[in-house]
Amino acid sequence: MMTRAHSSGMASAATAVSFVLAVLVAFPCGALAPTDFPSPLAGPGIAKLKRSQYKKIDRAWREFLAGNHAESRKRAQRVADLAPTRLLQFQVLLQEGNFDDMADLRSFCTQQPDYAAAWITLSIAAETAGLEAEAITNAERGGGLWPEPPWLSRAGDLYQRWVDDRITNAARLVEAGESNEAMAELQAARELDPGRQDAALIVAEILFANEQIPEAETILSEISDLPDAAFLQGRIAETRHAWQTAMERYASLPVGFPGRDAALGRTKIQWRLSVLPDYARSSMTAEGLTRGDLAVTLVSVRPELETLPGDSVPVMSDIVDFPGQREIITVVRLGIMRADRRDHRFFPDAAVDPDTVRAAIQRTRALLGLTAPVWCSESDVLGSSCISISPTPSGKAVVQAVLDHQPGASR
Repeated sequence: MMTRAHSSGMASAATAVSFVLAVLVAFPCGALAPTDFPSPLAGPGIAKLKRSQYKKIDRAWREFLAGNHAESRKRAQRVADLAPTRLLQFQVLLQEGNFDDMADLRSFCTQQPDYAAAWITLSIAAETAGLEAEAITNAERGGGLWPEPPWLSRAGDLYQRWVDDRITNAARLVEAGESNEAMAELQAARELDPGRQDAALIVAEILFANEQIPEAETILSEISDLPDAAFLQGRIAETRHAWQTAMERYASLPVGFPGRDAALGRTKIQWRLSVLPDYARSSMTAEGLTRGDLAVTLVSVRPELETLPGDSVPVMSDIVDFPGQREIITVVRLGIMRADRRDHRFFPDAAVDPDTVRAAIQRTRALLGLTAPVWCSESDVLGSSCISISPTPSGKAVVQAVLDHQPGASR
């Protein structure tokens, strides 16, 4: 049997559901609905009201929620010129889309510094007017005065939408090749929070891609503590062939940073090429190596080999006028490559096979205290960073094989 209390409760619930449905129909998604506003009678900062005043303002507020703006305005005017009635009038104008005087509302909030609902309403007004920074600032003020949902999170929600989401969207646009649209998103986000380093980095990457190098460098100088910024500075240095600067930027990155080792190795090669004589550069870039090329490449990439102790060097009559004579003497003295002691020749112009190249690389790495190379021809190297030597060995392959940044025990 249903009691009077049950019947009353169900009736109240039905009324509430009907009211919510009415609001949803009258104000579709995306429109500024009355329920977006805080009640002028709720929250901290309201001066004490008489019971009769409270009832009249509450009735006017209910008419506003129901969409009866004229009636709400009329009922509010019947009450004395109080802060809640003035705020309700501002809210009616905002909801109707007729609000165009931010100055009055700002002045009202200044006069009511502790009235949380007023600051939140000012935030909504600023949002409607496209004044994003002011909307966030006023939401922070209102949420600080009234630290309860949903007002406590309003400033964060606005920041998420206007800063975080724009930066995320900009990254997607860059990947899609829409750099102009991405730049517009980033500029809007940075206007609200100039300190966002992730946004600055994407802007610098776009400028770099558009060959606006000085502009990119200016931004990077402000975020140089970011590893990604240091990496981009290295790339810029590479475009200028400033190999020493590029190496320094890449070397400053933490071990394991994506692309660090490859970039460092690449720039080390380029730096070595830039300071080497022509014959050494020719050997290091040769597509089909000779024995002389192999010797020159090994010592050119690892000049510290010349300082290591070794054995005596036999006479080699065919290297007297050879440009890489010094490098050949070094690899023979260290046992990296062998000369023909009976004929007193090295055969610098003879082509080398893959086995000779592998043996020379293995000995070089052992002398330098580097881990033994893992060849791609081995059966257990699937998925590893193995070293591949083609049937026609190239200078580039030898350079990559001996330019190793990870010292360790040889095997």
